[in-house]
Amino acid sequence: MNKIIVIGGGKGGVGKTLVSMATLDALMGNNKSVVAIETDDTNPDLFKAVNGTLPVEICNLDDQSGYIRLGTLLERETGSVFVVNTAARATTALIENSPLLADVTRELGRELIMLWPVNRQRDSLELLKAFLDKAVGFTATYTVINTYFGPPEKFQRYFSPAPDADPNRPPKLRERVTGTIIFPELNDLVADKLSDNRLALWTADASGKLSIAERSALRQFREAAKKALEVICARP
Repeated sequence: MNKIIVIGGGKGGVGKTLVSMATLDALMGNNKSVVAIETDDTNPDLFKAVNGTLPVEICNLDDQSGYIRLGTLLERETGSVFVVNTAARATTALIENSPLLADVTRELGRELIMLWPVNRQRDSLELLKAFLDKAVGFTATYTVINTYFGPPEKFQRYFSPAPDADPNRPPKLRERVTGTIIFPELNDLVADKLSDNRLALWTADASGKLSIAERSALRQFREAAKKALEVICARP
């Protein structure tokens, strides 16, 4: 699998770290070699959870130097799928440096895929629009509807039907992306245990930190997440 999977979102609290971890989990479940990139060097939650269980690097992507370093890592590890967990502040730098990242991935013959988790707030969709308007080089972009914030029908700003009266209307965001992924909710009790104990999805079951019921809920979530992400993680 010759992919670079970037987890965007452009703001805190939309579930980027959990989506990143679930993507890694799904890839490993499909026998893929993975490398995790944590770009939030002030609060590296992903790094702390997965360090020691798989290859992971901290790479600040606030400016071009970070993208050059990321490109070097991509060139060095050509046999692995990269999952890049972006920081909340990442959108502007991601847009500005997307040509550099696109040049590297194109020369390496790799796909550059964006997963963009959203909540139900307007600014979450505005950041997605800014990315779609200005970023270049991504071969596919998927909106990730994080159902932690409610069932899909609650995401009316994203799913609302477009008016039929104006044939010249700008396309809705959902019409501009490659696809929409409905991402399952992880129970708060389990999520808190993972966060408090810095556990990866794939190590928590055997950690001794979860009750039997919590382990069952975690397994159900992992299976649901793998199914939701199979459009990305199960294909060659």
